[in-house]
Amino acid sequence: MTSLTQFTFHNEYNVRIIDLNGELWFVASDVASALDYRMASDMTRFLDDDEKGTHNLRTPSGSQDLTIINESGLYSAILKSRKPEAKKFKKWVTSEVLPSIRKTGKYEAPKPITPRNYINNNDMLNIKRLIWCCAGHLDQKQSVSSAIWYSLRNVTGVPSPAKFEVEHLPVLAQEFNRILSIIEPYLKARYACEEALIKRLLRDREDAQSLLTKLLDEMKESTSEFNTALQKQLPMVFQGDCLNLVERKPCGIDHHEFNRWA
Repeated sequence: MTSLTQFTFHNEYNVRIIDLNGELWFVASDVASALDYRMASDMTRFLDDDEKGTHNLRTPSGSQDLTIINESGLYSAILKSRKPEAKKFKKWVTSEVLPSIRKTGKYEAPKPITPRNYINNNDMLNIKRLIWCCAGHLDQKQSVSSAIWYSLRNVTGVPSPAKFEVEHLPVLAQEFNRILSIIEPYLKARYACEEALIKRLLRDREDAQSLLTKLLDEMKESTSEFNTALQKQLPMVFQGDCLNLVERKPCGIDHHEFNRWA
């Protein structure tokens, strides 16, 4: 049984391989061109008789008797080649082409690697901005920020410190919305609890000592800050920042305090 396979070396040299009853033979003229021999006869005349032969092959110009060489002849021809790429040719044939032919009956060139489309600095600023929106008003900012980074990497499958890709941005925006849906109710509940606590203390401890007054003032300041900065502004700001992330619009603000968890 006879079959013909063709592969291209360095996108330039086409080399035909013939399978003659399980033994692979190479068309000598193709190999000679790839190895920079002037003529195929210059290459084959140094080969042993059992390393070369002839085979009738159908070509565009009709059937021709072509000189062919086997694997042993191929290696001998490579050793005698003056071409610098002869070693690369041998390695490619022995490590890729021949194993592929023996396994599948044909050679398939490796598919080119598609370049990764990584996010840029502006995208990272948008991410840090959203982390600030989620964690910036909490007491344990660092712990919350670290947990958010972990969540972002978990949902995208991108381990630290690898970069996110542009295709991850919609997923990141969706995850930020999920995180805020957890944090925002907590902040509102905390505000309500603190407000109730303040009123109760004011009602029951009107003659409180100066320390209590100081603590109450701090609590009032904290709840007041939350009431104005979060309840009124955070949802609007957050949604705008999520849109900026997906549309890759510049943030202009670097929340550098959240760099370390990237």
